[in-house]
Amino acid sequence: MLSQQEGNEPVPLPVLRDDLEIVKTAPLANGAPAWVIFDPVAGRYFEIGRELLDMLMVWRVGEAKKLIRTIRTEFGRVVSEEDIAEAVHFLISNALVRDIPNNDYKLMAQTVQNQKKSWFSTMMHSYLFFRIPLVRPDKFLRRTWPAVSPLFTRTAVWIYAIIGLIGLYLVSRQWDQFAGTFQFLLSWQGALLYGASLVVVKSLHELGHAYMAVRYGLRVPTIGVAFMVLMPVLYTDTSGAWRLKSRRERLMIDGAGIFTELTLACLATFIWVFLPEGGLRLCFFAIATTSWITSLFVNLNPLMRFDGYYILSDALGFQNMQNRGFEMARWRLREILFGLGEPAPELLTRKMRRTVIIHAWATWIYRFFLFLGIAILVYAFFIKIIGILLFAVEIIWFILMPVGREMRHWWSIRDKIMKTKRFLVTSLVLAGAVAVAVIPWSTRIVVPSVMTAEHEQTLFPPFAGQVVDLKLVDGMKVEEGDVLAVLASPEIDQKLKQAQERARLLESRIDRTGADSRDRASLVVLENELNEVREEMDGLNRVREQLTMRAPFAGVVTDMDPELHVGIWTNVKTPMATIQDRERLKVKGYVSEQNLFRFAEGARATFIPDNPELAKTPLQVASVSVASVERLDEPYLAMRYGGDIAVDESDKKALRPTAANYAIDMVPSADEAILPASAVRGISVIQGEAESFYTRIKRQVLKVFVREMGV
Repeated sequence: MLSQQEGNEPVPLPVLRDDLEIVKTAPLANGAPAWVIFDPVAGRYFEIGRELLDMLMVWRVGEAKKLIRTIRTEFGRVVSEEDIAEAVHFLISNALVRDIPNNDYKLMAQTVQNQKKSWFSTMMHSYLFFRIPLVRPDKFLRRTWPAVSPLFTRTAVWIYAIIGLIGLYLVSRQWDQFAGTFQFLLSWQGALLYGASLVVVKSLHELGHAYMAVRYGLRVPTIGVAFMVLMPVLYTDTSGAWRLKSRRERLMIDGAGIFTELTLACLATFIWVFLPEGGLRLCFFAIATTSWITSLFVNLNPLMRFDGYYILSDALGFQNMQNRGFEMARWRLREILFGLGEPAPELLTRKMRRTVIIHAWATWIYRFFLFLGIAILVYAFFIKIIGILLFAVEIIWFILMPVGREMRHWWSIRDKIMKTKRFLVTSLVLAGAVAVAVIPWSTRIVVPSVMTAEHEQTLFPPFAGQVVDLKLVDGMKVEEGDVLAVLASPEIDQKLKQAQERARLLESRIDRTGADSRDRASLVVLENELNEVREEMDGLNRVREQLTMRAPFAGVVTDMDPELHVGIWTNVKTPMATIQDRERLKVKGYVSEQNLFRFAEGARATFIPDNPELAKTPLQVASVSVASVERLDEPYLAMRYGGDIAVDESDKKALRPTAANYAIDMVPSADEAILPASAVRGISVIQGEAESFYTRIKRQVLKVFVREMGV
C-alpha cells in the first residue's frame, strides 16, 4: 500500500514545491468550479478538480493515512489510498514536488526515465512540431497598449463591419477585375507578394492575441515561430489565460487573431476599390485575400489546434478537448463494435458527450487525409529516396501506429470482448468486408470508348471554289463513284485557258519552221516548251476533274453543312459532309495499364452509350495495341471535351494522356448492330479475368513503388 513500507512503517508524502501557485479559473462545462496549478519554472498550467484541490490544501500533514483522516474531518469526504496514489503519480510525473517518500529519488528518476521518449520518437515529434521563441514582447505590449486600445472597442468593431460591407459591395461591382487579379499570384512576383503579405497578416494576427491578453491583465512571455512538418507558423504564448475566471474573456483572447485578420480584410478590401492600377493596389489585394482565406478556412478550423479549436473548447468549457475527446471516441467505438458495457471515461451530459465524440471522429478523418497529404508533399519536395522514406514514416507513424495501439488494446481485453453478444455480429461484418476485399469477384473491365463507322470519311473541297451543282442531301444513300457536288474554280479555268493559248501559239510557230529560219533553229526548244505546256494542261484538267466530287465508297451522307447550297464559295478547311458505311461499325477504346493483361483478343464486351435512349451493342475484342498510345485519336474521349481520359492540359496541340493507355479495337458480335447517325461516346464493359480489390490496390502500390525507386 502507498501508506506503508515493509515493516508497516508509514510512507511520507512527497513535498510540494514552494513556488507552485494554485489559481481558481473558469468553471467547467457543467458549472462546477475548477482550479489550475501554475508551474512558473516550466510556464505550464495543470487543470485540477475539487478532489485534488482538497488533498493539496491539507497535503502538509505529510502522510497518507493522516491525509485521509484530515480530509474526512475537514471536508466530510472520503478518499481512498488509490486516490492518493493517483495524486502522487500526477505530482511526481509533472515534477511538481521537491521530495518523495523517504527521499527515494530512484522512484522519481525511474518515473522520469519512463516518460522519456526514444530518440526516434523525439525526432518524429520534433519533425512534426517544434517551437522557437523569438521575442519577449510583454514590456512593449504594455507600453503600446494605451495607443492601440481604441482599436479593440465595440465602436471600432461596428466601424470595421460597416467598412467591410461597403468594401464587399463595391468589389462585387468590379468582380471580374478583382477575380482576374488572382492570375497575378501565379507568377513569381505574385508569389513573393503573397508571401510578404502572409508574413504581415500573421504577425498582426499574433499581436491581436497578445494585445487582447494584455487587456485582461495577463503576461505574454514569448512570441515565436513554430514549425509544423517544417512549415513555419507564428505563435503567441497566451497560456496565462488559464488564470481567467471568465470563459468569455478566454474566448476574446482566442478570437482576437481572427478578429485582427478580418479587420485587415475589411480595410484592405475597401481601400483596394479606390486605388489605381499598380503595385500598391496589388499589395492591398494580396492582404485582403490572404486575410479572408486564412481567417475563414484555416484559423476557424476546429479540427486542428488553431484558433477555431480553442474557441470551440472554451465555448464548451471542455479543456484539453482533443485528448479527452479521443479517449471518449475510442470508448464509444468499442461500445458500438463489442457492447462491452464499460463506463465512459468521463461523466458528461448526453449532449456534451455526443458533441465531443463527433468532434473526435471528424478529427480522425481530417487527420487521415491531412497526414496523407503531408506525406505526399514530403515525397514530392524531397530527394526521391528520402521522400519515399519520409512518406513511409508519415504513414506508419501518424496513421498506422495509432490504429495499431488500439488493436493492441483490443487484444489485451480479448477475453472480455469474445464474451459479448455483439462480438459475433462485428466478426461477421468484418469477415464479410475482408471477403469482399480479397475474393476475386470483379470480372468487369470498364473502358472509355467511342462507336463509329468502320469506313467513314469527311468530305473537304479539294480546292477553293464555287458550288455549281449539289447532289448532297443529309441522310441520302450513295454508291461508290456517285457525283456528290460540282465545283467551279475561275482561277483554274483561267490558268487552263492561258495554257491553251500558249499551246496554240507554240503549235503555230512550229508549223512555220519551214519558212522562218529563226524558228527552224529553235525547233527543239519549241517542241520541249510545247510538251511542258501540254503537261500543265493535263494537270489542270485533272484538277478540274477533282472539282467534280464523287463518293469514295457506298454509304450514307451525314453531318452535312447546313449552309451548303448552289452558288456558295467553299475553302479546303471547311467540311462539306461525312460519308459513313453503315453496313459495318467499329468501337475504339483505351484501356488502362492495370487492366491490360486481364483479357485477350476475342474477349466478349458490351458497348453502353452515354445516351440512355440508344441500345447496347454486344462486341468482341478484335485487337489490342502492344504499346501505350502517345496521343488520342478520338477527341471525344479526352477529358478536355467531356470524356473520361485525362490529358496533358499544357499541350494544346495534341491530346496526350497523362497515364498509360492502350488502344483496343472492338467489332460487333451480332449482324444486326446499327450505327447511329453520328459517333457515339460511351463505355465498353469487357469480361476479363476475375480480380479482387486487394490485388488491384497491391499491384498499384507496387507499380508506383517500383517506378519511383527506378527498379
